[in-house]
Amino acid sequence: MELFFSLWFWIGVIAVTGIIAGVITNAVNKKAETAKHVADSQAGGDYRALAEQTLEANRALLEHLGAVEQRLAAVEKTLTDIPQ
Repeated sequence: MELFFSLWFWIGVIAVTGIIAGVITNAVNKKAETAKHVADSQAGGDYRALAEQTLEANRALLEHLGAVEQRLAAVEKTLTDIPQ
């Protein structure tokens, strides 16, 4: 009977209860997260729409970078062709 009045017994019970509650909470959260990802992927997700939206922006960016590269090549040619 002295065991139930021991401080260490109750600290141990609280620690074990906390660990068990944490494992259960983590499992429930992971299950809900997995269900959300499965539902999102079955519906096509926002990823496809996002990819389509950014496709045009990426193409415009590549064209702009190509123009900047051409201008930079022209400047480099001008600098290297300076007579000495």
